Amino acid sequence: MRIVYAATGDIAVPLLEALHEKGLVSLVITAPDAAGKRGKKLIPSPVKVKALELGLDVYQPETIRTEAREHIASYNADTLLSFCYGKIFGPKFLSLFSNTFNVHPSLLPLYRGCSPIYAAIASGDRKTGITLQRIGAGVDEGDVFAVREITLDGTETDESLSRIVSYEAPSLVLPVLLDDERKSHKQEGEPTYSSFVKKEDGRISFASAAAVHAQIRACYPWPKAYALLDGEPIYLTGVYGSLFDIIHEKPAEKAGTIVSFTKGKGLKISLEDGYIYITRLLPPMKKEMDAASYINGHSDIIGRILE
Repeated sequence: MRIVYAATGDIAVPLLEALHEKGLVSLVITAPDAAGKRGKKLIPSPVKVKALELGLDVYQPETIRTEAREHIASYNADTLLSFCYGKIFGPKFLSLFSNTFNVHPSLLPLYRGCSPIYAAIASGDRKTGITLQRIGAGVDEGDVFAVREITLDGTETDESLSRIVSYEAPSLVLPVLLDDERKSHKQEGEPTYSSFVKKEDGRISFASAAAVHAQIRACYPWPKAYALLDGEPIYLTGVYGSLFDIIHEKPAEKAGTIVSFTKGKGLKISLEDGYIYITRLLPPMKKEMDAASYINGHSDIIGRILE
């Protein structure tokens, strides 16, 4: 098997390492280097960094058109494997390969699209997973080779769940790739879709305690959940405990009120149907800090209302 591995983010690096150990990778294709902060320096993708470290050939096409197809075809690979690459493959490109695979971090057909990990956390799901599928004509519509469920405990962030997926992926994918008698089946159930996450998705609406708890975790490390305090955004980057342990009650305070500070838990915030505790914050023009450090310099915050 000669594989073209199409991937970009950190989540895809452990699988690249596992494929390389088996000597399966002919070429790595990844996103072009992106502008860093203030546009002063181009930053390579994590997959590119690891691929070059491993001595693998790397190709970074802006688009997968005739020139790119011809270059990739010169490697005579028979298999395409993608994992959070960021581009859609057309039929002409897919025709270069006898086998195609895509790693999707959800239990398909749930959360087809570009942000399944965010969607699972934001929706308050109790489980998610990884699906290895054939690349189909539509987005994430291809037949399924293998699935692995991941139980959620209600404390995961987008960052921590992505890390879990990244380390689980190799042991799911490799046995299928190396099985000449692999079988697949159609996706079953009603599909749902995840959309591109925007900075505005971090804006908190102080309604359901469970929804805000999930939003804070789904938005970390990006775009970060935020509210307004004196008209300035303050980012809420950590929340105490599990989503599934929230006690539903009717607070006396207005939703968004910073009620108190509890050592070991953080800032107690009222919602329409309960309370959550904020463990970490990113105030305007400051570095991220824990709630205890924040309250030391802002003791007058108690009783204020986040909007």
